[in-house]
Amino acid sequence: MSLNNFTDDGTGSEDVAWDAVAFQKLPGKPRHQIVSMGDSFSSGEGASDGNADYFPETNYRNTSDSSTRNACHRSYKAWPRQAAAPGYTSAIGELEDLYNPNMDHHLIACSGARTHNVLNTPQTNSGELPQIKQGYLDQNTTLVTMSIGGNDSLFASVIQKCLVGIATGNCKGAVLESSFVKDEPVGKYAAFIGQPFETAVPGLMQNVVRPEILKTIQAIHAKAPKAKIELMGYPRLISGGGACLRTLGFGLTESSTTWLTSVADVLALQMRNAVVDAQNAGIDARFTDPRDHFLNKGVCGSPETIHGIVKTLTDSDDPAVDWPFLRSYGLSAQSFHPKITGARLYANALEGSLSGWGL
Repeated sequence: MSLNNFTDDGTGSEDVAWDAVAFQKLPGKPRHQIVSMGDSFSSGEGASDGNADYFPETNYRNTSDSSTRNACHRSYKAWPRQAAAPGYTSAIGELEDLYNPNMDHHLIACSGARTHNVLNTPQTNSGELPQIKQGYLDQNTTLVTMSIGGNDSLFASVIQKCLVGIATGNCKGAVLESSFVKDEPVGKYAAFIGQPFETAVPGLMQNVVRPEILKTIQAIHAKAPKAKIELMGYPRLISGGGACLRTLGFGLTESSTTWLTSVADVLALQMRNAVVDAQNAGIDARFTDPRDHFLNKGVCGSPETIHGIVKTLTDSDDPAVDWPFLRSYGLSAQSFHPKITGARLYANALEGSLSGWGL
């Protein structure tokens, strides 16, 4: 074992120091060696009372230096931590925090992650290495949990475009513009630029997102060949026709809400198909669909377990970067993400999926 103060994701501009390092021998190999990967829905974006529940190292920003920011927003209340470990009544996060010798858990999901941020590209909102290259996956990993594909489906751009219009008509007729994908890999969405959302979004979910998710699952399997891989889906975000998102004739129309619900169902189908593709290749993977758990409990629902528009900013929020088409509104990244109660619904879905899987 050797240690140094040079990091692969560093620029040489910050000190890395320690005064002591200790190693404690475990009584044996932990029963559960879990890595929780993916995007904001896995990291716990929104599952925090303001700053209170975020790991502080994933919620900071130097306003005078845009490169000094980490907005991964990993929460102590994220669903991978709230779920009970197989064979235990205690939550994964609780066992982790108590240094239980049978639990080795690493939450490395990061808000804003796309498939390429898992595979090969550092994230601009954190500077962290691609998740698969952070060193947590190996032959001892027993379980990988992950939500991924929502950002690849251009969720943030689509919801922003649907919100800014006059509350008439349907945003499915909006055109997918090149400005929506300016920070994405060259050519990834080229076939869909200029198309209306109605055809572009379902099309890219099938022809871009599904194969990218499969590639991600295959890469994880190559690093952790004995791990079971759990792909978690996304809820239908908005309930009640989106009535609470319409004010003074502006905002989300009921017909736009219906269309957004329909594309959430398309994404769930393509995520399931990606897992079936992985299973057919011999990978022990499962897809968990949380939509029923969130039925009538999305934004505008009762109880509302997903944040609507949140304007109280956390320490690392940067609305001009995170919500560029709504920058004048000053939205927090917590907007349109599960609350702590929503993360609990996700945990319920995970517990049901893990049951009987041999963990």
